[in-house]
Amino acid sequence: MLRSTMFKVTLRGRQTVEIDLERELSILAAAARGEVPLTHTCGGHARCGTCLVTVEEGAEHLSHVGATEARIMKVLKATPGQRLGCQAWASGDVTCKVE
Repeated sequence: MLRSTMFKVTLRGRQTVEIDLERELSILAAAARGEVPLTHTCGGHARCGTCLVTVEEGAEHLSHVGATEARIMKVLKATPGQRLGCQAWASGDVTCKVE
């Protein structure tokens, strides 16, 4: 029997949008798929920090913070629970607040 690997990325902003995914995807790419505006001045290359999101639930289902993201987060003085949408890859249910 085939096991379903579907999971949901929920983005809360002006409205709440749930995006069903079958495979690992960045929060930024999930936002694009769900037609949720998420600024990304550098095109999603971890250079600008404009795609900052706040993880509300499911942080354990996100990829680990890499050196590049950690450097940008330090410059931004990001708070615990914040991630760059372009660098945080979801592999399970996640809820994020987007600005």
